[in-house]
Amino acid sequence: MSEPKTPFPSGGYSKMKVVSAKILLKSVIYAFAIFGILFILLLLVVLGLLRSDVSAVTIPDRALLMLDLDNSFAEVRKDNLLTEVSEGNSLSFADLLAALQVAGRDDAVKAIVAKVNVSGLGLAQAQELYRTIKLIRQNGKKTYIYSTGFGAYGGGTKEYYMATAFDKISMQPNAEVGLTGVSVEVPFVRGLLNKIGVTPEFFSRYEYKNAMASLTDKKISKTYKENLHRMVSYLSGELLAMVIKERGVEWKELETMMNEAPFSAEYAKEKGLIDEIVYESDWIAALEKEYDAEVLSLRDYAAVCYFNTAKPRIAVLVLEGTINQGLSADSSLQGEAVVGSQTVLKQIKEIEKDKDIKALVVRINSPGGSYTAANEIWYALNRLKKERSLPLVVSMGDYAASGGYFVALAGDKIFAEGATLTGSIGVLGGKMVFADLWNKVGVNWSSIGISDTANSVSPNFKFSKRQTSIFNKSLDRIYKDFTLKVSKARNIDLKQLDKLARGRIWLGREAAENGLIDKIGGLDDAVIEAKKLSEIEEDAKFGLVFYPKPKTLQEKLNEVLSSAPMFSSLVLVKQLGIDTEKLSILKRWQYDAVLPPIKFND
Repeated sequence: MSEPKTPFPSGGYSKMKVVSAKILLKSVIYAFAIFGILFILLLLVVLGLLRSDVSAVTIPDRALLMLDLDNSFAEVRKDNLLTEVSEGNSLSFADLLAALQVAGRDDAVKAIVAKVNVSGLGLAQAQELYRTIKLIRQNGKKTYIYSTGFGAYGGGTKEYYMATAFDKISMQPNAEVGLTGVSVEVPFVRGLLNKIGVTPEFFSRYEYKNAMASLTDKKISKTYKENLHRMVSYLSGELLAMVIKERGVEWKELETMMNEAPFSAEYAKEKGLIDEIVYESDWIAALEKEYDAEVLSLRDYAAVCYFNTAKPRIAVLVLEGTINQGLSADSSLQGEAVVGSQTVLKQIKEIEKDKDIKALVVRINSPGGSYTAANEIWYALNRLKKERSLPLVVSMGDYAASGGYFVALAGDKIFAEGATLTGSIGVLGGKMVFADLWNKVGVNWSSIGISDTANSVSPNFKFSKRQTSIFNKSLDRIYKDFTLKVSKARNIDLKQLDKLARGRIWLGREAAENGLIDKIGGLDDAVIEAKKLSEIEEDAKFGLVFYPKPKTLQEKLNEVLSSAPMFSSLVLVKQLGIDTEKLSILKRWQYDAVLPPIKFND
């Protein structure tokens, strides 16, 4: 009699026991380690709060403001217990912009200097930073940037694009420029799922709503490829047009260089892409001597550049992360950021009660998520507008797609950058079915229910024909509701909207051309527009109040204690060699109105 086929290797059970024991042992060790670390953190914070000899940050009479653009700047300020004792970046993107704007008018800041290699900024953030640096230059202040290599063997297009905004670009000898253009990667795991006996049963509205294609297909479809190709071409055009404009390079020559990238700093200087080849220590020493100034970090400078909190005020509500019901999560201890409708509704209520707030800017950086949660937030924002007669302006970050775009429909005006991913007007849903996997390992499930749909959401059984029909009717209702709301909010005829919807993803400039947004611009432009639409006089001063507000120490303590198990598991997952970034992207599949899991290489 032949041996039964199995997905496990011969003798796998004893090996699996050893692996399981090792994982369990590591979990216990990390758990003890984490609790020890938490205790030390708490102690450091308490000591920090008790110290009375902490010296305040002082701004030198002559300073060079230093930006490290390899840092990431989240839309929501990192506000947790770790930031109390960490030297890492805790500033938000709004903090970065505010500090630069103040520095641009500050006589004590003699020049802006920056470093970049592989930047943590998103594409839309890079565009807004580019525009801010250009404005500083127009106002007469010099700007300088240094790189030890744009990108890491390619992938330096975004970084070099930002560099072209500065007066002078310097590089380290023998470094490389990874000016390769933009590409995109999409995972397709259907072949893997087939091997382990997992069946994805997903349905969508419609052919361009491709988030589930990574699960259901073995390779990219024609419509998906068409959409992504258009986006990559458009993004490349957005970035490379400025390279050509700023550095005076012909397109054909630039195309030739990209096909040879990464290329040396010496070649880049010869072609006019950079201005100077020098070691970093000599670069900064020369600038200090030229301006008779000392280097001042952005973090220290931002510490004394508080947002103006005068009255009247404009509120800035930041929504960053996947939209879901329940509470928001913005701590690195808790994994990927989540926009919780319960938390956001509470914040909207606070804004409604503050009579000094005369306008609201909603900054959205979200791939979408739960349609129900997005609907809740959309309704609450519209109700706020009606109850308080508040102008509401939306500013989109790197993406405001699907459920994120749904929330944006509440805006009187919508701003986005040219590289912002938006649209994705569609809906999807379904489940992962493990029936074949259970058969492989000898597990048999039985189901007893009082209706034909009682076990519809069970991952242990495939959808029946009746369940499939009912599920698709539900998707039809959601899609109809979504498109009707877009049609009304954006004044687009449903027939025309059909050419823009069906799950299509648009870049900001395309969205503006098609009426899905109003203007190309960033957070600053949205604030200016909100002031214009409010009762605040044109020349009057005003304050900004940001939501979410800073957490209390008690809230930070509770956050760390509740996140300890999550933090332990994240450490263990990384030790096992699992790519947590890809896991967080794949997690989007659980939602019904979300951007596909795509990753840009720029």
